Amino acid sequence: MVKNFQRQGIQLRRNMSHNLQSIDSGSVRFIVFLGYVRSSRTKMFGPLSFKDSSSQAESNEVAPCLLCPITFNLNTNFPSFLKHIFEEHRVVIEDAQHIANVDSYVDYWRARFNQRPIEEIVPAVEISPSNAKYFVLSTLLKDDKELRHKLKLDAMLERQEFERTDTSFKMSCLFCKLAFEGKRCDYLAHLATDHNVRLGNPHNLVYVDELIEHIGRVLDGLQCLYCEKTFPDRNTLKDHMRKKQHKRINPTNRLYDKYYASNYLEDCRSPSLNDLSKLGENSDEEYADWKDVDDTITCLYCGHSDKDINKLCLHMSSKHRFNFYDLTKHLDFYQRVKLVNYIRRQIHRLQCISCELTFESADALEGHMQKTGHCCMPSLKVFDQPEFYFPTFENDSFLHHLESIDD
Repeated sequence: MVKNFQRQGIQLRRNMSHNLQSIDSGSVRFIVFLGYVRSSRTKMFGPLSFKDSSSQAESNEVAPCLLCPITFNLNTNFPSFLKHIFEEHRVVIEDAQHIANVDSYVDYWRARFNQRPIEEIVPAVEISPSNAKYFVLSTLLKDDKELRHKLKLDAMLERQEFERTDTSFKMSCLFCKLAFEGKRCDYLAHLATDHNVRLGNPHNLVYVDELIEHIGRVLDGLQCLYCEKTFPDRNTLKDHMRKKQHKRINPTNRLYDKYYASNYLEDCRSPSLNDLSKLGENSDEEYADWKDVDDTITCLYCGHSDKDINKLCLHMSSKHRFNFYDLTKHLDFYQRVKLVNYIRRQIHRLQCISCELTFESADALEGHMQKTGHCCMPSLKVFDQPEFYFPTFENDSFLHHLESIDD
């Protein structure tokens, strides 16, 4: 039954992506629960219910409905809001429980619907046999997808800024008896220096408390962080992780994606081979049109590409006289991200990154920058701007390998 629902949900998304064709009532529950498998046929089509609303920030502020004056406290009474817009206005919000800032999300769409009728903005799904039409706010809408990503990114950056400056952090060490109090970056430095635990660049980490607590649960379960094998006792586990150098996170485990800020820089991620292996016997049929992501990395200044980031950096150093490591070693992770995105944008616009002259072709631009030595480090105030958090090109592999660049 579960596999049939999986196929049905995937087919529904395909229907929605092709002008939201009419679907039957047996499939329509997946509009509300997209991304989940619901095997109960008795579950009526309707808004999500939340078992625990304590995770929502407490607030006494109320906001009007999307389409009428009735007000709701979205932080404490979100399920009632979802029920209201479903029953009264036939509006469904896909994966509502995953929206980072519900108030801002609702404010945005309320303003849009005040300017134009919802029928002109949101595609309608017609449900047979009643032919009732429902309006689905989902990531299949470009504006909705970009809004959710921005809210998620903003929430992450706000949390990360707090974690960088907060000095009241308290946590016991995972490997010794130290009761730590201070900044999270110093706690991570202790793990790296005293225990050789490598969790990645501290500037790239976010939701550190949750990450450490999760790692603690994994170790308490006598499971290796890297290979994820289980051992009979703590000492055997510690010896294994030390000898095998497994004091690091398994990079194929997507559970850890949320703790690395670089994963928030793109608004969507393509499924990995590891994902496909977990889908079951129907995965070949359901994902027949899916193609693997190209892992080649393109030079910042020309069309040369390589699968090895360090070989590509050698190319940039020898041909363009731009030693990425030396020129950026004083920058933090986010400044390097913004530098890459700035250079990408300038080259895409056929503008020199130094003098900002515009050229008719990529060859002319490259020739100018080579001749004048303008493949150089731009001023920090030029690229260290919020707009350059966002990639110029979707799935820019250069950004994925920033932490792998060696001297």
